[in-house]
Amino acid sequence: MSKLPTDRQVLKCIFEMYKNKYPGEKVGAKGENDPFVPVDLRAVAARLGTKPELLFGHLYYHLDPKHRYKRDNGAEVNLFILNIENKGHSVHFPYLAAILAGHDQEHRKQLLSISLSLLALTISIASLLANLLSKH
Repeated sequence: MSKLPTDRQVLKCIFEMYKNKYPGEKVGAKGENDPFVPVDLRAVAARLGTKPELLFGHLYYHLDPKHRYKRDNGAEVNLFILNIENKGHSVHFPYLAAILAGHDQEHRKQLLSISLSLLALTISIASLLANLLSKH
């Protein structure tokens, strides 16, 4: 079976692979940047060590619904869009970057908590050993 990447791994991989493609060409009368960046799911899946079909499902059925929202004006903001403007499957790159920043912040907090717990455990074991050795 293929490896199942975490949400953070998927977002981080896409971000790293496509960060140089954003911002893309200016579009429209106002010359605004298109926030959507086409993504080669086969290339991303290969880098993650998973199947493209599993990656597609992860993006389309899990990550997009999890992060999709409606703005006050009724416009829907999607993380992942199918074949937008015949450019292929695309991600809303600035939104992906913001979601990834949140995942990275949570990861750092968990890593700090685990590190402090391991330090406390090490001190407790050292204290216990010192106490046992001093009684003999």
